[in-house]
Amino acid sequence: MDKAQLALIFLGFVCYLGSFIFAYLNTFGVEGLYFSTNGDVDNKYFQQASPKAIAFAIVWPIIYLWNLAGIVYILVSCCLADEKSPVKMTPTLVPKIFWLGYCLAFGSTVGWLFAFDREILGLSFALLLIAVLSVYLAIGTSCKVVADNVDALEANNKVVLWLMRILIQNGLSTLATWLTVATLLNLADIIIYEDSFGVTPAVLRGNISVINGSTVSLAILLVIVITWFVLENFVFEKYCRYIYTIYPVLILATSALIDKLRALPDSNQNLIMASVDLAVVLVALIARVVLAILRRNKRSQRRASLDHEMK
Repeated sequence: MDKAQLALIFLGFVCYLGSFIFAYLNTFGVEGLYFSTNGDVDNKYFQQASPKAIAFAIVWPIIYLWNLAGIVYILVSCCLADEKSPVKMTPTLVPKIFWLGYCLAFGSTVGWLFAFDREILGLSFALLLIAVLSVYLAIGTSCKVVADNVDALEANNKVVLWLMRILIQNGLSTLATWLTVATLLNLADIIIYEDSFGVTPAVLRGNISVINGSTVSLAILLVIVITWFVLENFVFEKYCRYIYTIYPVLILATSALIDKLRALPDSNQNLIMASVDLAVVLVALIARVVLAILRRNKRSQRRASLDHEMK
């Protein structure tokens, strides 16, 4: 483990910790640091694509706790023997490019907190886009390096293999999914509203209605879900084989949105769109589980056949 990698690990922990602290302080709208809370800003820029507040209250603690477990595992592994450490083994399971994505993801969320608080919508969207692309980079890097070394890991250290899959890959996938949703919500804000800091209510652009602007984001989400299902099951299957947290996060988001829309007038268009999103997510999850079981059985049969031939 070289000094550069150790520095990046420490920087990753600092970025995670900074994101957690500033997000926690935002929930109280600490005076002198923030002008309001994210919830207040979200209510000001009302739209029909944003889930009920309870969804945010559930998912963010899960994201931060899960990724706390992940970063603590990486830090502790720096003190373990080489063969038991994802950091020190050769090749490392957390290369420098992984930490680049990790640091940018959590660092950009800090910038987003302040930009969104100041209601600079374009900058907020840009920072979230950087964050979500960065966490995709970190996950992709982790999945590739683990898949490339999976035979050696299964033979010599299954504990490291499963800890990487559970704590790192699925933890970051939870963050990536919610950031994807948040990015689409910010996109809807840009489509519908002008920056309105210090102005209440928020100023509409007038080019598109709140209803139609929200539908745009929900339609894009549907395209993303379908595209990702195809990619993870038929293009990158061996790399994404054990990532499942995407679907529970989307089920939470779309269910909370449907619950919100049921109580709103003039929400039929987006209620239908959100229901379609939820239905597709549920079908995709069931199909993914079925495909995983079938492929696992096929691999087991192939392995048994090879063992029989060797005998």
